[in-house]
Order: sequence, then C-alpha cells, then structure tokens
Amino acid sequence: MPMRKWRPQDLDATIDTFRRAVHELAAGDYTPEELEAWAPRECDRSAWERRMEGSRGWIFEINGKLGGFITSDAPGHIDLLYVHPDYKRMGVATALLELLVADAGARGITALRTEASRSAKPFFEQAGFSVLRTERVMRDGVALERFVMERAG
Repeated sequence: MPMRKWRPQDLDATIDTFRRAVHELAAGDYTPEELEAWAPRECDRSAWERRMEGSRGWIFEINGKLGGFITSDAPGHIDLLYVHPDYKRMGVATALLELLVADAGARGITALRTEASRSAKPFFEQAGFSVLRTERVMRDGVALERFVMERAG
C-alpha cells in the first residue's frame, strides 16, 4: 500500500491538502465565510508544525504526491482526516482510517472518536461511527457546526 508515516517534509503538502479539501470538497456544506474561517488562506505554519509533530500521522501517497492524511493526537482520537480533491472517491480516506484503526488496535485501543464536519459525517457513519452530539466551535469569530462521533470497539 502507498501509505507511510507522516514526516516533517510533508508539512507544506499537508497544509495544501487540508486547504484544498476544505475549500473544494466541503464547499457544498458550508458558506464561503465558514470555509475561510475553517481553512484561512494564510495559515499559521508554526501551529501546523506543532500540531503534526504532536500527533501520530500517516499519509497516502499517489505517484509521489500526498493524496490524503490522517492523524491521531490522543489514544483513540482521530484529529485530522483529509483527502486531496484530485484523489476523492478513490478509497484514500477508507484506507487511511483502516490503517489508524489497525494501529490503535495493536496498541489495545478499540473505541475511536472524532469531531466530524458536515461533509465528513456520512463517511464516518458508513465506517460505523455514531453521533454523540452536535456542537458549534468558533473559528475566527465564525461558528462552525461539527459532530462528535464515536465508534465502539
């Protein structure tokens, strides 16, 4: 499989994938103002670097390019899962989630949780996650709806 652990040299491609996924793949579920608050044009690269280095992360490579990535920032918590728009609906997210599930299982972690966007909610539901609650988080003064979801082991 074309998956491997995330490396610091993947940072720029990770940020680009995140921004493009939000602005292109979630555009039907959020307003332009919400998209910009979620994934601003000017990102804090240092904050991204700290976030990624503090996580267990993997990327899916396609022809040497980052097709998607997933991170876990605490045992059983999926922090980030994004697919580059050029590789949507190719099984990238499913493969990354399966890898994270296997890694968690190998460490004795069976229950998983995440906070999913409106766009990601159907994917996680298909993967066996249930909505525990809906919440609103503030990003740059804009309220964004997301779903706290869990999959029991």
